[in-house]
Amino acid sequence: MNLRRNESPGTADTTVDPAAEPTSPAPRTAPKDRSARWDHVLSLLTTTKRLSVSEVAAELGVSESTVRRDFMEMERAQLARRTHGGIVAVDVAYSLATVPRAADEGSAQRERVADRAAALVEPGQIIGFNGGRTTTSAARRAVSRADIDSRDGVPGLTVVCAALNIATEAVLRPAVRTVVLGGVAEPYSFELTGPLATATMRDLWLDTMFVGTVGLDINAGLTCNSDAEAGVTRIMIGHSRRVVGLATPDKIGHRALAGICPVSVLTDLIIAGPVPDDLRAHLQENSVRLHEV
Repeated sequence: MNLRRNESPGTADTTVDPAAEPTSPAPRTAPKDRSARWDHVLSLLTTTKRLSVSEVAAELGVSESTVRRDFMEMERAQLARRTHGGIVAVDVAYSLATVPRAADEGSAQRERVADRAAALVEPGQIIGFNGGRTTTSAARRAVSRADIDSRDGVPGLTVVCAALNIATEAVLRPAVRTVVLGGVAEPYSFELTGPLATATMRDLWLDTMFVGTVGLDINAGLTCNSDAEAGVTRIMIGHSRRVVGLATPDKIGHRALAGICPVSVLTDLIIAGPVPDDLRAHLQENSVRLHEV
C-alpha cells in the first residue's frame, strides 16, 4: 500500500511495506460513527482552520480513504471546503456552532437521539429548536439531509432558532430559511431570551418543536437552568402542532431550576438507553409516543 508522507512540491513519495509498519499509537479519540467523526473534525477546524487527510486519519484512527469520503460529504453538506490533500473551514463564524466540548460517555447517546429527531423532519416543514447539545446536533442533521431542497423559491425547510449556534448551522444551507428570534443571548447556551424573543415568537407557528432538556422528571416535567430560557421555549411549544422531547438517560429523574413543560405536553419523547418503568407508564397514560434509540 502506498502512503504519501509529504505532499509538498519536490518531495518524493515513500512506499511502505504494510508488514513493516509499526503499530500506530492509540488516537486521542476514536469516533465510531460518521456523525461523531464530523463533529470532531469541525471542532478541530474552529482552531486550525485547515486540516489534511493524513493528520485527521492519524487523529481519529481511521483509514485515509474514510477521511477522504468524509471530506467529500462534508463539502457536499457545505460544512467545509476541500483543498488539495485536505479541507478548510467554510467561515470563521462557523466556530460559534462548533465550540469544542469535552467528549463524555453520553456523546454516542446524544448522537442517536439527534439522528432519530432529524429523521422525523419532513421536507417543507417549519421546525423549531431550543438550545443545547442534543438539539444542536439534531438541527445539524436535519438541515443537511439530502432531500431538503428548495424549489421555485419555496424553502426546503424553515428553521426557527432560539439559539445563535443553531442559527449558524441552518443559515449555511441555501435551501433552508432561517428565522432567528431577537433578544438577549445567553453566554453558555447561546439562547435568545427576553421580551423581544417572546414577542417575536408570538407571531410565529411551528409544525414541530424539538425540546432539549437538562432534567426530565415525572412530577417536575422538562426543566432547564434558566427561567428566561424556559419562558421562550414554552411559547415555542405552545405554537407548535408537534412537540418532541429529546433526552439521554442522565437527564431522567433530574430536576433543574426552571420548568419548561409537563411531560404530558409532549407528543413524542426520544430517549437513548433504558427507560424506567414508571416513566414508561406515565408516557402511555398521557399518550406520548416513545422512541427508544
